[in-house]
Order: sequence, then structure tokens, then C-alpha cells
Amino acid sequence: MRESELEARQVDVATAEQHVRQERAMLDSARYDLSQVTIVAPIDGIVTRRNIEEGETVVVGTMNNPGTVLLTIADFAILEAELEVDETDIPDVHLGQETTIEIDALPDRAYRGSVTEIGNSPIPNTGQNAPQATNFKVVVTLDEVIPDVRPGFTCAANITTTVRTNAVAVPIQATTVREMAVDTTGQIARKTVDDYVGVTPSVSATIRTPHTGTTEEIEGVFVILDGTVLFTQVVIGIAGERYFEVVDGLAEGDLVVTGPFNVVRSLADGDSVQVNERPSDR
Repeated sequence: MRESELEARQVDVATAEQHVRQERAMLDSARYDLSQVTIVAPIDGIVTRRNIEEGETVVVGTMNNPGTVLLTIADFAILEAELEVDETDIPDVHLGQETTIEIDALPDRAYRGSVTEIGNSPIPNTGQNAPQATNFKVVVTLDEVIPDVRPGFTCAANITTTVRTNAVAVPIQATTVREMAVDTTGQIARKTVDDYVGVTPSVSATIRTPHTGTTEEIEGVFVILDGTVLFTQVVIGIAGERYFEVVDGLAEGDLVVTGPFNVVRSLADGDSVQVNERPSDR
């Protein structure tokens, strides 16, 4: 075989090998395109939203343009509730505080959780008629799985910010505000202690020397003394759903008037009242 023929055959082999490499590259590209037809979810969960139908054309995302959102998958193994908390309550909210969640769509049951996130910026108010209240987002992670829950369910939450044991408390309806004469210490001033014979020690502590002409709005309750009432100043502590803690002004066992706000507001010192028997616990 001549040298020129040998060189020609070597060139043909090299060309064939290059062609084979090109075909392999095209095969790899076709296999990659085929792999993109099947999309694998990064998490296990339930499809909560599907935005496309079979046969529709979808757009692949690029660096500057988002792609088509095919569907949304939610992992219900970890449930979070997003709350809107008023700015006045945010200083009392801390990470890890126990919380009970009540879901409107699943009534008659409360679910336990804890605070896991507290927003540092207020939730923006949108729209011309948006409320002017300033709220912050607080995230509560639930401690249990709820089979029937769905994303977007509305709920209400009670966050336990403080716990007090062996506390004196009064119903919220029992408290009221009165414009009262006060002494130099800011306490209610009355004429003489003798005018209030039979006053219990806890209430008699609020009786001071005659006032100097100064009046202030005083928060208090009406204590029942021998069938009549006496407005008594109290210092309120923790506020619960139905009761206020009384830090000072009352003692355990004191009887106070409770009822509709309009009734309590209309009372005055010396008004006669009748104590109702407590209902049976049976």
C-alpha cells in the first residue's frame, strides 16, 4: 500500500472518530433534555396548587426572568401559623413562649405550639382604606400534625406571656374608672375612717386623710361591705381573657360587684346591693 493511500485512510478514521464524538455529544444532550421532562420535587408533601394543565407550554426560568410555576407542594409535617400582633403587645412576646391555636375551620379544639419567629419590621398597610393599626408578624410552630388542615386557614392564638400562681384576681367586668379625690400620695382620700366602720383590712388601707382638692381617674372595684358598696382602688397586674390579676388593693375573700359594665359604672359609694348565692358546682 502506498504511503499516500495510508495517510488518506488515517484521515478517514480520524474523521469518523470525530463524527462519533459529535453523535455521542448529541445523545448526551438529548438524554439531558429528556431528563428535564420529569421534574422531581425536592421535598415530600401534598400538592396544594396546580397552575398548569397537561399539554401547556411552560417557560424555563433564567437569571433575570422567573420560570412558570407549575404547582405548589406543602410539607404538612411541620405546621406554622402566621399571626398579626399589635405593637403594644410585641414587647411581651418572646421566642419559645407557649401558644394555643384555634382554627376557625376546625372548631371545638385548641392546638399547642410555641413562638419561633418575631418580626422586626411592621406589616405594611396596603390600600387607601387600610387600617392604621401597626402589627408585627409572629410565627408559631405547632407541636402536632393536623390531618384536616389546609394552607390559608384563618386562626386565632393565645400567647402565654406570663404565668402567676396563687394570685388574687377579679373578673374584668368588675373593674371600672372613677374620678376621685386623692391625697398627696395619689391614693383615694376619704373624710374619716370612722365613716366606714366594718371595713376589711385590705380595703381600709385605701382610706386616707382628707383630700387637698386634687382629683384623678382611679381604676378600682366596688367592694361589698355589709350590704353596701365602697369603691376601692386596685393595682392591676397580668390581664387574662376573663380576669385581671390584682397586685394591690384587695385580699383573698373580698367580695366585689361584677356584672354588665353599665351597671358597675352606675354604682356609687353606699349603694345597697344583694349578694347572690354562688351556683352549685354540680
